Amino acid sequence: MDDVVIRASRPTDMAAVADLRWRWSVDEDGVAPAVTPAEYRDAMRVFAAEHPDSHRCVVAERDGRVLAMAWLALNPRPPAPHRPRGRVAAELQTVYVHPDLRGAGVAGRLVERLLEIADEAGAERVVVHSSVVGERLYRRLGFGDARRLLQRPPED
Repeated sequence: MDDVVIRASRPTDMAAVADLRWRWSVDEDGVAPAVTPAEYRDAMRVFAAEHPDSHRCVVAERDGRVLAMAWLALNPRPPAPHRPRGRVAAELQTVYVHPDLRGAGVAGRLVERLLEIADEAGAERVVVHSSVVGERLYRRLGFGDARRLLQRPPED
């Protein structure tokens, strides 16, 4: 879709970003919200304002309307003797495309932009916790299984 622009989010986009996340979690997945939509928009605005160095958001815009988003979390790692300035680990988070844009390659473009940002930040690795639907996209973009990456799920 040539009319879709992928760009860094702006503070004024956070209400639209929150609305996308609300749609995904509440409307599509049926999660019971703990706050009102207005309170959630404010929480998203505050989060983005408080984490500009550690969390980067990119959006897809068409005709002035934000219709997709993706976040990259950057996590500095401590220095090592062979790398005294340390490194950065990165995690893709919250990749969502509005149904109006699905199937047009927008998710791939968002992720590719975040991978460029991760490379610019010197990330030694980029990880993602994928849905079944998203796994094919991530594998196509070079993600694979990590033999020693372990996780401890939260207790129910």
